[in-house]
Amino acid sequence: MSKRLTAALLIGAFTVSSAALAQGMSFQAVDSDQDGFVSFEEITAAVPTMSEDLFNAADANQDSLLDPEEFATVQP
Repeated sequence: MSKRLTAALLIGAFTVSSAALAQGMSFQAVDSDQDGFVSFEEITAAVPTMSEDLFNAADANQDSLLDPEEFATVQP
């Protein structure tokens, strides 16, 4: 994925998710199974408007999970 597209998707992820995450949803709160990672299913339970494309843009290592650092990129 190009850097420009990645940047645009991350900006979109920030915009879409910022309202829900600004309401106090921490990594620990979104990580419902407490495995240290946030899956697409977990984040969409917290932020229903999160698209898979936006999630994948935040998933820097492309392991289909967000670690705390990757999760931080979608927080305000």
